[in-house]
Amino acid sequence: MKSAGIVAAALLLAACSPQVYPLHLDVRQPSSSGMNLSGKSISIVYMDGTNAVDSLFDRQAASSLARKLEADYFGGQEAVGLYRTPSADSVSLELMHSLVMETGDDVVFLLSTHLGEPALESNREVAGAHSVDSAYVCPVSIPVKTRLQVYDSMGQDVVTHYSGSAVLHARVYNNGAITDEGLRSLALRSLDKQAEDVAGRISSRFVSEWKTESFSFYYFDDSNATAWISGLEWAAAGRFSKAVDAWAPLLKRGNLQKRACAAYNIAQAFYLMEDLEMASLWLDEAEKWENVSLSPGLRKRIAGRLEKLQK
Repeated sequence: MKSAGIVAAALLLAACSPQVYPLHLDVRQPSSSGMNLSGKSISIVYMDGTNAVDSLFDRQAASSLARKLEADYFGGQEAVGLYRTPSADSVSLELMHSLVMETGDDVVFLLSTHLGEPALESNREVAGAHSVDSAYVCPVSIPVKTRLQVYDSMGQDVVTHYSGSAVLHARVYNNGAITDEGLRSLALRSLDKQAEDVAGRISSRFVSEWKTESFSFYYFDDSNATAWISGLEWAAAGRFSKAVDAWAPLLKRGNLQKRACAAYNIAQAFYLMEDLEMASLWLDEAEKWENVSLSPGLRKRIAGRLEKLQK
């Protein structure tokens, strides 16, 4: 993205109004799964496993998956609901419908895992151990099978199924007198990091991909040039709500052409914030004042994004 200083310097060299200034900005694209989760509410439901250990692991993995999706789609804010449901051998469309109704969210992830029997390596003494309880360490391998069903109530009326398997690795510290069964039990109860790894593998399929695109904004070298340039600088920094604040006073200043251009800039800022409804409303407002030349391109982008969201 262009720095604020570069934007200001370039505009000072510009000719009379109106001018068009291009910015290269990163735009969210659908994930590698093909699903577009942007602008949708999300819940993660985990199944109660066949035993307490599986249930605990499922809850840890679901919680970690929620945090990863929140980081990508909600700016890190706590927004993804976390629920549990009884274990089931198969998942029907009717079950996913009911989960959407119960959670009230647009998209539901249904997660279940099964941990296999831990395989132990030799229990080795730790050189320079600081306590008796950590004087030995035993590497452990644990097979895990994962099932994930995803239902997007705003897309096609189908359940998408995913499954996978992996081998988790843990290191169990102990006093050297513990039985093999005790080591297996400790390994199964200390899988926080491994649950996060499983969530990472799952989330990699659903987090956004990004593409750099060019966007053109209007500005005027007039008595309000500071406001026009300030909005561009905020946009160049990816702070689109700040850009809207900078351009908003211009809606009440100047002739209809200038007001239309300010409204267009605001519409494009809302598009970049993924608020397509507000983007459309402000683009309508701009066109009421004057048919600005860049309007059809933004209208096409909004329509294309809406079409992807409906898939």
